[in-house]
Amino acid sequence: MSQINESTIKTPGVYVNEIPSFPPSIAQVATAVPVFIGYTQDATKNGKSVVNQAVRISSLVQYAQYFGADFPDLTANVALKSDNSVDTVTISPRYQLYNAVRMFYNNGGVNCYIISVGKYNTNGSVLITDFIEAGKNKCFEILRKEDEPTLIVIPDAILFGASDFNNLATTSLKLCAELQDRFTILDVLNGDKERTFDNADVITVFRNGIGSANLNYGAAYYPWLRSSLSYGFSYQNIKLQKPAGTNVATNSIITNNVFVTQIDRAVADLKNRINAFVKTPNFAAPFNVAPYNTVPLTDAYGLIPVTNNKAELQLRLSYIKDILIGFSALNATLTDADPSHIFGGRTTKDIHTDYTRPGASAADISPMDQLIRELILLDESFPGGAVGSATAGNFATYPNAVIAANAAVYGTPAPADDAAAVKFIRARVNNLYSSAVNSINAFINEVNLRLKSLEIQLNDSSAVYSNITVAIKNQGIVVPPSGAIAGIYASVDGTRGVWKAPANVSVNTVVEPLVNIDDNIQEDLNIDTDAGKSVNAVRAFTGKGILVWGARTLDGNSNDFRYISVRRFYIMVEESVKKAAMQFVFEPNDGNTWVRVRAMIENYLTNLWRLGALAGPKPEQAFYVKVGLGQTMTFDDILNGKMIIEIGMAPVRPAEFIILRFSQIQQQA
Repeated sequence: MSQINESTIKTPGVYVNEIPSFPPSIAQVATAVPVFIGYTQDATKNGKSVVNQAVRISSLVQYAQYFGADFPDLTANVALKSDNSVDTVTISPRYQLYNAVRMFYNNGGVNCYIISVGKYNTNGSVLITDFIEAGKNKCFEILRKEDEPTLIVIPDAILFGASDFNNLATTSLKLCAELQDRFTILDVLNGDKERTFDNADVITVFRNGIGSANLNYGAAYYPWLRSSLSYGFSYQNIKLQKPAGTNVATNSIITNNVFVTQIDRAVADLKNRINAFVKTPNFAAPFNVAPYNTVPLTDAYGLIPVTNNKAELQLRLSYIKDILIGFSALNATLTDADPSHIFGGRTTKDIHTDYTRPGASAADISPMDQLIRELILLDESFPGGAVGSATAGNFATYPNAVIAANAAVYGTPAPADDAAAVKFIRARVNNLYSSAVNSINAFINEVNLRLKSLEIQLNDSSAVYSNITVAIKNQGIVVPPSGAIAGIYASVDGTRGVWKAPANVSVNTVVEPLVNIDDNIQEDLNIDTDAGKSVNAVRAFTGKGILVWGARTLDGNSNDFRYISVRRFYIMVEESVKKAAMQFVFEPNDGNTWVRVRAMIENYLTNLWRLGALAGPKPEQAFYVKVGLGQTMTFDDILNGKMIIEIGMAPVRPAEFIILRFSQIQQQA
């Protein structure tokens, strides 16, 4: 609208002054945008690390793109009976974030945020300092800066002990209460165990540890769920145990099977040989050992980091020499033994090939130059190609001499100065690095393809192994319910509204709850007569499936915010009105402004009443908005720049207990 201060007009003419006819409107904020916090396989976006950053995604594809997938080397611990049938299956390690996000999208989720506190630890360990640490910009401090998230989900919290779990839970509840714009969905620690109704009871332990502050800003769900998601396991990820509890080799259970023999050899080639000289080179001071001793060769930090240290470059050349020698020996062993079990009878050019330089001999070039050309191998862009093949004997006579900038080492023309010599060597190192990485990756891919084929053939040929793989698949992935519940919140909000309780809704991608809850057990879950800490149940009903059967916050005895839908409805209205009211900051604190503010809020609440969010036959019975002198403010308030608005609402509450009353009446005729 174009508005003119008419008192300032001094020039004759015609002026148009557009008068606003409608009050400003309130845009409703999003209500179900969770943030998932935990460990991830990767944490890279556009080539940069996003550890401890909030990243918004809208699909599982995006998650996989930035954060990878499940733990890459899971172990299935399979306990066998005396007849080699499967008794129990346990999977480790149990990082939960990836599966929680999958359950979120399977149950109606749309947009969410991911905060990776770090990459998976190879031993499956977790550290509370990855989540909370004094003086560090950890996940909860990051969340303070993000306005859109409205739900907090920490599925990896169940991996901690009771003390650290409680620390995470209470910190999340505190943050929600301070910001007043989000809600925490909690799992119960050890939620795969049944209730025992003593001091060790999982619900009692949870209630005692959660404290008594900020309870209406969170809800808890029990028990954990067995999902229909499955693990992708192969032969080398299975650990077997016999009834006595002793570990046994798979090949001792599945005997006289040619595919087992071939798989064992292929796995040995991958794990015992490649890892031995690719992932753990023995570098020592004064060289920069960190990029080599802790990072696999395929990582971007392998040999590429820039350095002007000639001794460091010399070491890198030596490292590549060791790799190529190792691959030459590895290939020779495989070829002599049985090349078909991995290479299908083919040779691998990337691993060893003989090259000759036309018209040249070893005497024509210096020892260092010859060493460089030996190492280059497949770097055909190097003038003249390369000499010889990568065998141990070719390198035995070349010492780790100091690299000097002269023609005897580099040929003619020689580098102009020492800096040019270093640049020359660094370029050669980078070429060598690329060739080595390509060779290793090609070899690993070849072995893995062969392993997949052998896995299928083994499964078809062995009844015992087939039973093991079926048992692992039937095990399903055990997940805490928070990821699925976040998806249900999003689904219900989108189809019905935040004022509809997210309960009596089926949970998708779930086979069964790990604990079967009946009415007697749920009585104490739903109503805690001591402290009011309600825990919502996920139950199986015959003919109906798996349903969320609870709608209470942790503050279950509160008349104000007993129900999740009421608490979240107030969060939505408060945040929406707060954002809309920002436009009135520094406006004149007078009747005109008060009328506009009141009309804006009343229009918003009237629309909510029409949608069924507020109870009452008429709008005036469903809500009220007060603002003005003598209603909500005194002269002193106005003098101090305060405009106080009072809003009262009658939100609809869920019909938690439906009571049907029947009586007999006498026949009337």
